[in-house]
Amino acid sequence: MRSVMWIRVVSVMLLVSGCGGEGSDTAVAFDGEPLALPENPSEMGVPVGVRTEEWDGLTVEIWYPASDDTTGDTDSVNFVDWIPASVTALLGDVTVPLIDTAAVRDASLRLAESPYPVVFFSHGLGGTRMQSTDLTVHLASRGYVVVASDHAGRSFPDLLPCLFTPPADGCDLGALVGVDPGIADASRVADYLPTAASEGFLSGVIDPERLGIFGHSAGGGTTSNVLSNDPRFLAGIPMAGADNVTRDVPVLVLAADCDATVPLSSIQAAADAAVQAQMVTIAGAGHLVFSDLCELQFGDLYDNYLADREDLSSFFADTLLALGTDGCAGYPPPLPECGDAWLELEVSDPIARHYVTVFFDQHLYESGDGVQDGVFDQASLTLP
Repeated sequence: MRSVMWIRVVSVMLLVSGCGGEGSDTAVAFDGEPLALPENPSEMGVPVGVRTEEWDGLTVEIWYPASDDTTGDTDSVNFVDWIPASVTALLGDVTVPLIDTAAVRDASLRLAESPYPVVFFSHGLGGTRMQSTDLTVHLASRGYVVVASDHAGRSFPDLLPCLFTPPADGCDLGALVGVDPGIADASRVADYLPTAASEGFLSGVIDPERLGIFGHSAGGGTTSNVLSNDPRFLAGIPMAGADNVTRDVPVLVLAADCDATVPLSSIQAAADAAVQAQMVTIAGAGHLVFSDLCELQFGDLYDNYLADREDLSSFFADTLLALGTDGCAGYPPPLPECGDAWLELEVSDPIARHYVTVFFDQHLYESGDGVQDGVFDQASLTLP
């Protein structure tokens, strides 16, 4: 059963210079495509496109609703592309599993009369802008434009060279000791949105004033701080990590109760301190439940390329190994109360997609019933 969510998609009018004489304009109409969405918020909606752009010197990935006639192979993320040359020189050719997505690279944009809201995604420590495509692609399929960037000093290519003693060229741990780079990146994207809305491929189809943010782990801290200090962001979702949000703004805190990386108590404390926050906790899930990083099988990468090296920084490598397997099949939870296995990702992924969707629908589209308790047996809601 599909319910039709008409986002006032009728046509987009472009004014182009005509041939009828100096100063004359000709209105050219482009028929929009209805945004007909499944009733279940965790199900994919319309086709999705993805493209890489430079926004005022910042490399961003953009996921967006695509036309119904979209064809072609869907995009795959190869984390080998993020391995610096200095690390390849030490390890040789490295192979990691591809992360398949449901987006088609450079697909035609789905035209809409009512511009799409924009959501910025902030990745965690050792991640990249492509680390949570299950969520970024899903939101785009539901009528959002999602933008993400790599954060200098906490991204995958910045941390990999730090695994060695001495560190390889390019090791950058600046985000661990300095100012959160995600905050500046979010601000740069917000600064550029009016330009993106008036020129380029998103011209006329995004609304810079309907802006949200969500982030994972350290990106949850970024999300919290951006929500506290930048009024351009109307709502946000810290996931598997959060700081106090001091501004009166809607917040949905997403957490996993078997997270061995960020204590649930600290996330709960941040949610309790927020002016208006809801918190959903997924039972039995680990830290990486809100990302695609388990698909990289970091434990195998460690065993195949790092474990026997004499130049390995064992403390740092062990820390990243624990982070990179927190929530992944084959690595039992280190918390005794969590038993022998994590909640399967096939169960937790739809839960994350559901709550991210209904929250942003409520606060950026002003539609739907918002976050509700009792939707999933494995998820519990803490009310404000």
